[in-house]
Amino acid sequence: MLLRKKRTGKTQWWQRAAPKARTLEEIVDPVIDATPAEGRAELAGIWQNRARLELRVASTFSSIAVELLEHGATQNVYEIVTQAARDEVQHALISAELAAKYRGDALVWPDPEPNHIPTFRQSKGAMHATLYILTECCINETIACALLEPSIAQAKSRLAKAALTTILSDEIEHARVGWAHLASPWVTPEIKRELPSFLQWLHSSNHHDLLGDEAPLPREKYPTHGMLSRRQARDIVHTTLVDVILPGYRRAGIDPSETEAWARTVFARELAAAV
Repeated sequence: MLLRKKRTGKTQWWQRAAPKARTLEEIVDPVIDATPAEGRAELAGIWQNRARLELRVASTFSSIAVELLEHGATQNVYEIVTQAARDEVQHALISAELAAKYRGDALVWPDPEPNHIPTFRQSKGAMHATLYILTECCINETIACALLEPSIAQAKSRLAKAALTTILSDEIEHARVGWAHLASPWVTPEIKRELPSFLQWLHSSNHHDLLGDEAPLPREKYPTHGMLSRRQARDIVHTTLVDVILPGYRRAGIDPSETEAWARTVFARELAAAV
């Protein structure tokens, strides 16, 4: 069951690291302080880029909300999708603030970017809206949650851990809202019969974006800052797909057999290449 989110606005994300702190600047983080200047600059760049990506996701949720309002969803789905756009703006702020902490200077807000709405092979109407929320929530946000949990577990930087934990608390609900929509009457039996023809393509694109050479998450040199290695990320993505996402499709009445076969092939190939 999806619950409405209650926002008090009283607690800052960095207070997870230092509950009595009055400003981010006054918080001492020994792991960050012990990192050489070159490493701090690289980590600042990673978080600054994440701020840009989080704003892009805010734009995505805004677009999803518009399509769902046009084609239909339950009240809870509307509420959480619209809240998700605000959450992602907050995630951008968290990322930019942490980047500034690594740099040791002022916050830099990301520049605006065009809003790219995927065509999903020229799909239209309710099908496009379904593919949009499925891609962002059932795939992207579900995998994001799986990646964030071990990132938090291995982080020794108190501020990196606080940032990642705060982001995860929202991403869990962002993932759940996609599955809630798939299970709702607004995703008709006709749409569910068509969805399998899109799934392998969607997952293949996601796999390339997440684990390709320019993927933003794995940074092998900085495990104590919550950065996963490429191998960790690959294994987590595989496990999440097989154990969470594909069974989730089946529970929603969507046949993922072709995507399952693709997953076995691609991950076996990658595992062999890594040996």
